Amino acid sequence: MAGSFLALEAVVEQDDRVLARCLLHRGKYIIGHERRNEIVVDGDSISGRHAQLAVATEEHFYLKDLGSANGTCVDGHPIEQEVSITIDSEITLGHARLTFQRGGLPASIFRHLPENFLRQSRYEFGKVIIEGRTSTIYEARDTILQRRVAVKVLNRASLSNIPLVLAFIRENQIAAQLTHSGILPVYDFGLDEEIGLFSATRFIEGESLGELLSGMATGHSEAPLATLYTLLAIFLRACDTVAYAHAAGVIHGCLHPEAIIFGRFGEVFIDHWGTATIGEPRDHDRPRLQAPEVSAPPPISRCVAPEQAADAENIDARADVYALGAILFRILTLRYFNNGESDEEIVAEAVRPKLTPEDALVAAPAPAHLPGGVLPDRLAAVCASALSFNREERLATAHDLKLAVAHFLEHATGGNSAAKKKAGLLGRH
Repeated sequence: MAGSFLALEAVVEQDDRVLARCLLHRGKYIIGHERRNEIVVDGDSISGRHAQLAVATEEHFYLKDLGSANGTCVDGHPIEQEVSITIDSEITLGHARLTFQRGGLPASIFRHLPENFLRQSRYEFGKVIIEGRTSTIYEARDTILQRRVAVKVLNRASLSNIPLVLAFIRENQIAAQLTHSGILPVYDFGLDEEIGLFSATRFIEGESLGELLSGMATGHSEAPLATLYTLLAIFLRACDTVAYAHAAGVIHGCLHPEAIIFGRFGEVFIDHWGTATIGEPRDHDRPRLQAPEVSAPPPISRCVAPEQAADAENIDARADVYALGAILFRILTLRYFNNGESDEEIVAEAVRPKLTPEDALVAAPAPAHLPGGVLPDRLAAVCASALSFNREERLATAHDLKLAVAHFLEHATGGNSAAKKKAGLLGRH
């Protein structure tokens, strides 16, 4: 099964529709709509004898145009004479696209995967938990260990998108190497002939902090409600996880309330590690994390730091501190510090804020979940420091931010055991 499923193929697609698929061996292949060709492509922009592909090895090929009407391009440049190409080359035949694949994935992806990556899934699938644009998460049962798991499957339409596939691989490899209670453990990761590219993690009964805060912000009587102490307890756990990642040399780069997941029984996890930046760990005895190089900048969120919005590569751990400050702002006000809607508006407001953090914190009446309906001055000062536009003036680390918020909580509860109990995650009502 593995040999045939992972055999090298040439795939011709146009408008998300497969026009031709051909197993490749060493030799020459004429591509076009004539039936005698080795690769027959029924496309209105493809000539009868459009191009010739010569396979030298499974990594190295030659391609030449055969006088086609709509041309052949390699990496955006029209070709006439024979040129050398690789499995990474971007090839267009008229309006169609030629790629090299294995098992439905871009062939270049397998440089990052072990030889035994293909195996039969051991999961029985249940209901869909989340159906996203690029992937679907299912509730499932591990038939060997008899445990409930969450299985994330990359959608078939996403499998030819190299940046998406690499991000999926990175997300699982990074999360698996960051062994911390605040990061979902990865139980399994592989390629199944039936379901495609998948990962299995611990199943959590819960929701994101973003969902909770958005519900509270509506003010509806039936909306979920949490005390400030509950929200700060979740926030402190998130700070711990980020601090651990920073010690391991990893900058998340895309923190926002939706990336923080909390469960019914006190669990708090940070998700979305696919576009994290990997650097050297602070403890030089600790090995550097291994994962494919990032192929795309992190998605833009309303929690993006000014320096990251201006230059996605110009970030350090303080970009995550800023994002945590933006999450704290959302917790305190049920508003966003950055009110941009589109990516362009978010970036523009990040590099040129309309208000200082101090002014923005008091720009609207304090929400009802704040004790006495009053924004605590000490907590406002901590939040404003984390949101400093100049990162040199910002709280230096996620641990510093955690300590500052924990100090407020200790002062606010006054060591009272009943008050401290309110600060637990079960304080939500």
